[in-house]
Amino acid sequence: MKEKMKEKKDCKNHKWIPLLGIDKNKSVPTSLFTCLKCGDLKVGVETIKISRFRLDMGNLPIKSVSTVGINETLASDHTASGIIVSMTAGENLVFGDFVYFDSAGGGKCKKADANVAGTYPCIGMAIATISADAAGDILLHGTARDASWAWAVGGVVYLSKDPAGGAIQAQPAASGDIIQVLGIATNATRIYFNPSADYLTHT
Repeated sequence: MKEKMKEKKDCKNHKWIPLLGIDKNKSVPTSLFTCLKCGDLKVGVETIKISRFRLDMGNLPIKSVSTVGINETLASDHTASGIIVSMTAGENLVFGDFVYFDSAGGGKCKKADANVAGTYPCIGMAIATISADAAGDILLHGTARDASWAWAVGGVVYLSKDPAGGAIQAQPAASGDIIQVLGIATNATRIYFNPSADYLTHT
């Protein structure tokens, strides 16, 4: 009877060798390394663990199609973890600006507003300073931390108005305002960002 295969333990003493490339018909070492003992790969200083059980880059393992690691603690200010894409800004953005996708304005990200038609729903959050017409990182789903936030822990976070690009924990209530859930406050300075594509409009 065949013994069930188990995941190997992490290698405690890597023996790295560079993989070779060709430059001007000569073999030269590259910045891609493999361990002679366990077969792990490394790009520069970052180890990539690849096996039939996991794909692991740093401390965020993908152990199966149903498990993706997202860092919730986020020890440093102005950090985020999750699904992050590069998008072009339609105006100057800073960390924490909640944005919508302006399809009429060249497909760029601009600050979302719960009271201005055409500037919602929010689809992401800027996680860096991005100049107008420049590309930058936008968080689509995950966690974010800003030391200036003061959320009520466990409370729902909604898209706000005045100023545009903000969020609030009280539902916008004026006529014409929309109510869009952006996520949940997991800490006074952190949110789990999971914007709903659905919203309600006050009449």
